Amino acid sequence: MKIGITGANGFIGKHLTDALEDPIIFHGDLNETDDVRKFVLDCDRIYHLAGKNRADTGEILKNNVVSTANLILSMKLENKYPELIFASSQQIIWNADSEYGFTKALEEEIVKKANRWCIYRIPNVYGPDGKPFYNSVVATFCYQISNGEKVTINDPNAQREFIYIDDLIQYLLNPEFSTYKSPNGELLTIGEIYSFLTDRVGEHKKLKMCLEYYKKEVD
Repeated sequence: MKIGITGANGFIGKHLTDALEDPIIFHGDLNETDDVRKFVLDCDRIYHLAGKNRADTGEILKNNVVSTANLILSMKLENKYPELIFASSQQIIWNADSEYGFTKALEEEIVKKANRWCIYRIPNVYGPDGKPFYNSVVATFCYQISNGEKVTINDPNAQREFIYIDDLIQYLLNPEFSTYKSPNGELLTIGEIYSFLTDRVGEHKKLKMCLEYYKKEVD
């Protein structure tokens, strides 16, 4: 099976690429139908991970909806229907009125136009190589602690669901079609995460591995 990936340069994409044998990486412009048509023809399965999650107002909607629609349009134009596995987000539930949550909801409806689809509603993802101040609070804390910077916590009791990147990859490698999947994460407060990275370091193995990764980056 020839497996393609959009967004292979992103946090999840890099780890998924490492877990697959010779995946086909999309290097074109997802907003250009001709680029997408060529990609679709080469693939039996596509992991659609690409998409903006932070941008000026309107840019997330404009970019992501067109990109995802182009995948379906290209399938129809080429009469080639690879399996489509879509990285959606729990923000659809947690923050439905945000531009990102609203956009993901629209993309899900587009993805369901594929013949074989699986939608993953993913919680907060953390792990080595996460981008500080962008991917997750875990990456930001690890970076700040490793660099001796001050960590600011607005609400230590705020609770979120977090999933380690390796655990997420295992979910993604085992899709079930015509269904939504919600990878199970771990409920942690922001204060607990900070504690596991400082005074309680070592008690949470996966958070410790993240901290060690960023400390090596500093060294």
